[in-house]
Amino acid sequence: MNLGLQQGLRTDLQLRLSPQILQRIEVLQLPALDLLELVEQELQANEALEAEREEPAESTEADADTESDSEVDDFDPDEYADDEWRPSSNTEAASRTDVLEATAEAEESLADALARQLDVLELEPRQRAICHAILDALNDRGWLDLPLDDLELTLDPPASDEEREAALHVVQRLDPPGIGCRDLEECLLLQLDPEQADYQFLATLVLNHLDDIARNRIPRICRDTEREVDDVLAAIDLISHLDPVPGRRYGRSDVPVVRPDVVVHRVGDDYEIHLENDWLPTLSVSRSYLEMARDRRVDSELRKHLRSKIEGAQSLIEAVEQRKHTLFRVANELVTRQHAFLDDGPAKLRPLRMQEVADALGVHVSTISRAISGKSIQTPRGIFPLKTFFTGEVASKPGAADSETSSRASVQDLIRRIVDAEDKRAPLSDEAIVRLLADEHELEIARRTVTKYRKALGLGSSRARREYGST
Repeated sequence: MNLGLQQGLRTDLQLRLSPQILQRIEVLQLPALDLLELVEQELQANEALEAEREEPAESTEADADTESDSEVDDFDPDEYADDEWRPSSNTEAASRTDVLEATAEAEESLADALARQLDVLELEPRQRAICHAILDALNDRGWLDLPLDDLELTLDPPASDEEREAALHVVQRLDPPGIGCRDLEECLLLQLDPEQADYQFLATLVLNHLDDIARNRIPRICRDTEREVDDVLAAIDLISHLDPVPGRRYGRSDVPVVRPDVVVHRVGDDYEIHLENDWLPTLSVSRSYLEMARDRRVDSELRKHLRSKIEGAQSLIEAVEQRKHTLFRVANELVTRQHAFLDDGPAKLRPLRMQEVADALGVHVSTISRAISGKSIQTPRGIFPLKTFFTGEVASKPGAADSETSSRASVQDLIRRIVDAEDKRAPLSDEAIVRLLADEHELEIARRTVTKYRKALGLGSSRARREYGST
């Protein structure tokens, strides 16, 4: 047996995607903001790529700069020395102070607000240092996650347990109430006033019956506390107005920005579609780079580099244009097929699969998946993810008069309307909803499916939805 190294030839056929196709796939599946970021990165990396950004309309003074020299020479200031043209007086013009006052003030952070309150208190240096260490350990919710023993302190002698507890009590008296809590029960208790009526009853509910409150076990709470239903409901209402996240009122929350890729306007009885591309600059290949790449006098290595950059720029431009074309075709098909949804709302959303749209447009189903990935559409009914238009189907009962299938979204909307119309003192169970869907709407749905849809809608069980109290 020969175990040495040998050379050999073998023919092999493989299917590989070109870099241009890979780029088109990447660009197609990018949402608007991500595509803008990619374009900005390419503009920085590829000097052969240029962007033409639309400038806002300038004033008359700016327009005068574009006139010919003769027109500028003929300009007579006296012709425009009109009182209406002259700048307004100092009393009428917006001063620098006015501009500063109109500027939105930066919101105070939780740490700054607590430190400001702490600085006005008369505290011993050691206690103040411990309090500041506690403030540094608070999370964004205003809770203290780590044990007091783990605080980072450089005191000599080290802080005792009593000193740490005393400093924590100081922090917990700061505003907003609930700051410095270590669990939910402590957070709510800190917000209760010991001087208010029924404080002990409220504290008992917080310490012993939060789970019962969450599960709407009102009879159990009444039995354990020996209080009337109305008293329990009033106490629960007060507790429900306490804030379990006291730190969220400070600073700005990060709200995701939604930039729709497609906008739909109603025109008569039909809908008009256009892509929202104003945010994207018009891309082009630098003319000077094209001329240098064709110039035989330029060094061959430099020309090779220039051609590479030009090809990269052209590839990105074509990918962006292909994205626009594909996205428009997909959006147009969706609006055509879901016309009833735009007219009448979620109840009219018809079942639709990606394969149906792919077959209608003559593309692969993966292209549809990439085209709608992370993208949204602005309609007269609001902004929706494009994937909202695709939903599964729920079959009608065999032999039903209306043999058409209903979409899952329309069935969910139907379940929501059934729950909204129920008697809250005797709410419908999931099994009862199944019977209603079968008898009144000729829909055959399993109980576990109703349960899944109900939870997806954020609706509680029949026990959780039941309302107690006197009539």
